[in-house]
Amino acid sequence: MRDAELIKVFNRRALLVAGGELFLFSILAGRLYQLQILDSEKYKKLSEKNSVRIKLLPPPRGIIADRFGVELAVNVNSYGIQMIPEEVTAQGLTVEEILNRISELIPLTEKEKEKVLKNVKRKRAFFPVFVKNNLGWNEMAKIQVNNLDFTGVYVEEGKRRHYPFDEIAAHVIGYVSDVTEQELKNDPSPILQLPDFKTGKAGIEKLMDKELRGEVGETIQVVNATGRVIETLDDKKKKAVAGERINLTIDKRLQEYAYNRIKDESASAVVMDIYNGDILMMISVPSYNPNIFLDEDVSAKEFEKLFTNPRHPFINKAIEGLYPPGSTFKMMTALAALADGKLNANTKINCAGHMDYGDGRYHCWNTAGHGLLNLEQSLLHSCDIFYYTLATKVSMDVIQDMAYKFGLGDYTGIELANEKKGQVPGRDWKRNYKSEAWYTGDTITASIGQGYTLVTPLQLAVMTSRIANGGFAVKPRIIKNKNDSNIIFPSLNIDPHHLNMVKKGMFSVVNKPNGTGKTAFFDYHGNHMAGKTGTSQVKRITREERARGVIRQEDLPWKYRSHALFVGYAPYKNPRYAVSVVVEHGMSGSGAAAPIAKDLMMKTLELYL
Repeated sequence: MRDAELIKVFNRRALLVAGGELFLFSILAGRLYQLQILDSEKYKKLSEKNSVRIKLLPPPRGIIADRFGVELAVNVNSYGIQMIPEEVTAQGLTVEEILNRISELIPLTEKEKEKVLKNVKRKRAFFPVFVKNNLGWNEMAKIQVNNLDFTGVYVEEGKRRHYPFDEIAAHVIGYVSDVTEQELKNDPSPILQLPDFKTGKAGIEKLMDKELRGEVGETIQVVNATGRVIETLDDKKKKAVAGERINLTIDKRLQEYAYNRIKDESASAVVMDIYNGDILMMISVPSYNPNIFLDEDVSAKEFEKLFTNPRHPFINKAIEGLYPPGSTFKMMTALAALADGKLNANTKINCAGHMDYGDGRYHCWNTAGHGLLNLEQSLLHSCDIFYYTLATKVSMDVIQDMAYKFGLGDYTGIELANEKKGQVPGRDWKRNYKSEAWYTGDTITASIGQGYTLVTPLQLAVMTSRIANGGFAVKPRIIKNKNDSNIIFPSLNIDPHHLNMVKKGMFSVVNKPNGTGKTAFFDYHGNHMAGKTGTSQVKRITREERARGVIRQEDLPWKYRSHALFVGYAPYKNPRYAVSVVVEHGMSGSGAAAPIAKDLMMKTLELYL
């Protein structure tokens, strides 16, 4: 009896288990029926929409560093939203609709939306387009969480350019910004189609743009119908190659010191190695922060303020600024007269404060006159009459040729874009550009660096270097090259005795109590500087202005005041470094430019001696 009851219980439980299994099987069968029969067409289409995508991998832009490896232009991590228009439209959506959905989670201005739409039109449909860059963590997370709602939209971790020292070397380094329409037309390289890709627009970034770009990589991805990556084929991956590292000749320490020293002026300055041409420092102020071209939050008003600044912060005045050299040109006139035999160690010229020639009267800056002077004394006092007199004896052709030898009136060949040539005028120049003959009066004016003569601060540094190094045609360079440390520059074939006479005069300018450049004097462990001041007139004070009481430079509006210049080299006994300084509308070379040159040269000696 007991066995019969056990069999009955077992059969009842077996029936329950079998019923449960039948129930589960019916659910599974129903689900399979739905998937395979009822929804088969839907999933067939979805399966067909799985696709292979070739994803381009942007290369890290090359680093720009100073002569000691201090990095001046780097890449930092950045999150950004990308969109592939082809995948968006494949789902029956428009780019505008996706942008509106994104803007519900993170702020997108109308300007940002317009930029996306513009980029969508200018690029191929399968190339990604950046929607917004420099996302914060929270913004990035919102998009990631809602990824399935944004077909063809992805968050990418990438790199963006950054300039850690802001303004101090902006004109040398330059900056990067968005690819322009013209660049896309001129360069078919797919790298320019990458989302948010930047190209160099100024300085080294522009000149060395292709070297800094690197080589684009690629990977093959399998994506499903919603755009989600199903698989990445690593065996098919081609790594991106980083751009070339560019090492400059400038010294970040000296560059930063110089910037802080003159940042409140409208000025430029250069320090150059007189033997190998290394530019240790090149400053142009006011400057700008190159990071603003990467900051999407910078307003149009801020850009407008910079672009309309009358002191021109976007111009590299060291190579683009053109100024009459003033009395810094007197060394060229002296060397020309020495080479032409019209001047020697025994020559003395009397300065009575003015000189009459033809129908004109030419005045010295010292209306009382300097008396009888030799070459050294003429430089010491910066006497104009001494050089006016030489100009009546020496052809402008000879002076022009000497100026050309020392690097004036021609490109220096520095590795920077937009360098100006300057000009040293002569007979042919005036005939071609003025349709006029050249007169001795023109030579008189040119002999002291006025009139039509125009130079850049870099050219003045080159001129001074060639005087200081004994007459060798050193050329400036700003990109450090490991292979040219032993470069030999050709001789200018200048008589060493003539150069020594000029150098002695330049020493007196700075180191004698009555020299016009005494404000540049220093004694750094027994080392001194030789140099020359210059003041170039911007506007002559008229008779009418004098009648109104406008007598001094200070009485004129800033933009009409004379430019202040100084050139020099040190140490005097064993020269190694040259400096040039131009302070726009600084009024006086001795008052404005010479003290700056003193500080810059002392800092250079402190760092390198």
